[in-house]
Amino acid sequence: MKEKQLAKMRKNNMKLYPMYRIVGADWIFFYGVKVLFLTQVKNISPANIVLSGSVYAFCYIIFQVFSMILVEKIGKKRSIVLGQTLKFIAMLIILYCPNFWWLLLSSVFKSAADCQKAISESTLLNASIPSTNRKGDIFSKIDGKGYSKYCFFGATSLLISGFLYSINPYIPIILCLIVNFLAIAISANFIDIEKMTNNTENKGGIKEEAIYIIRDLKESFKFILTSKRLKALFLMQGLIWGIIDVYATYQETLLKELNIPSYYIGFMLAGFQMLVGVFSTKANKFNKKHKNHTLTYIGLMLTVGSIILGITTILHIPFEIQLMIITFVFVLRAYAKGLYQILKKRYTNNFSDNKILPKLYSANGMTSNLGKGIIGLIASTVLNITILPNALLIMGIICLIMVVIVAIYSKSRLGLKPEEYSKKDISYIM
Repeated sequence: MKEKQLAKMRKNNMKLYPMYRIVGADWIFFYGVKVLFLTQVKNISPANIVLSGSVYAFCYIIFQVFSMILVEKIGKKRSIVLGQTLKFIAMLIILYCPNFWWLLLSSVFKSAADCQKAISESTLLNASIPSTNRKGDIFSKIDGKGYSKYCFFGATSLLISGFLYSINPYIPIILCLIVNFLAIAISANFIDIEKMTNNTENKGGIKEEAIYIIRDLKESFKFILTSKRLKALFLMQGLIWGIIDVYATYQETLLKELNIPSYYIGFMLAGFQMLVGVFSTKANKFNKKHKNHTLTYIGLMLTVGSIILGITTILHIPFEIQLMIITFVFVLRAYAKGLYQILKKRYTNNFSDNKILPKLYSANGMTSNLGKGIIGLIASTVLNITILPNALLIMGIICLIMVVIVAIYSKSRLGLKPEEYSKKDISYIM
């Protein structure tokens, strides 16, 4: 393939990717009213909402092999389109959801969708960036640009959805479906560079492909277990991902239990999302300053925030002071989440090239969602047996202990550049 044609395809993907991230990163218009919609309209308890997150996580693990087969068979572009389409169907299920079991069905579809997207999106962008010494910085810049704009767009949608929910709770869901359809349209314009430049085709059937993928995943996990640095990274990422997901539901439930109107909740969540976007642009600077302690500090910010919220609500501090403390914790959590969303991919990219990278993303997805599922089950159980303020404090303490333990194990093993790792840590032999 001619260099000019290849450069044009790379430019196309790098230009489209931030646009796609804006509308395809998550469910725009829905998350601002998720807890309100599911509890008030669908009569689903907060504990069951957390439990559905655990079901999502465990289904994500199960779908990994099937997702890898599809990515290998149909390519990364088509996999992204398929993922967005499945996500559209999952939101339709929530729209018509009559009970908790339908919410679980939606979680199954969403987990299948996110499997496809997680394996394909970052690897498509990574393959679209020329091999240079600055590839990691370029990846973070493009991904960060899209994610930060998504956060601003998401913040606006959160603010709007809070007002629209007070008019009709179904309006934000309809808008979410429209934005998701736009993401499908944009993803259809990606170019699968690796598929176009690879002249060899896999002639094997589904059975052979499954055996090949399972073997690759086994080799990936063998690689993970061999590399102490990669083991440390995946342990910390799984823990942080679970903490972020659980605390999102806990904090929105807290706002609801404080009887804050939906439009005020939308305003607060919009500010939170906007801050996530602002702070995501600071990821490289924060990582440069704190190096291998970066993920540890992110975990500490998240867990200490939950403990502060728990103590504040248990002590029945005056409402005005509670609101100030909640706002402070929201800002702290936004800072941690913004940093994490960018750095988690960069760290994974540092371990190898495009040959193993899709397998690492797949294995990382499995370990991260295993962490999310376990923490979600604990959080759901705690919320079922006690009130929310106690649950915030208990989960904060449990997760803080976990972060400290993993941090001790991960000491001097995280945050390095590819050339700073030993050959044992980054080499992969098929």
